[in-house]
Amino acid sequence: MKRLVTLIAIAAVAALLAVPSTSFADDQDETVYDFEGEDLEGALVRPDGEQITGDDRGRTSSLIDIREDFIPEMLESVETIE
Repeated sequence: MKRLVTLIAIAAVAALLAVPSTSFADDQDETVYDFEGEDLEGALVRPDGEQITGDDRGRTSSLIDIREDFIPEMLESVETIE
């Protein structure tokens, strides 16, 4: 029974692939877009003055401690799951 269903599925896929794909669009309704446009001319606008960057004097170390090894805690948490 399973083999019969498999053969029917393969035959259905083969039939769908054998059907030629056709376009049903009418040539009369074809829209043509013309992207030939005008050339734009302009200047790059930038703010007046200098670019200011901050200094690193106020920078501190991270308050988050990154643990190197937490495998024992992981093993303990798995042991509590029942």
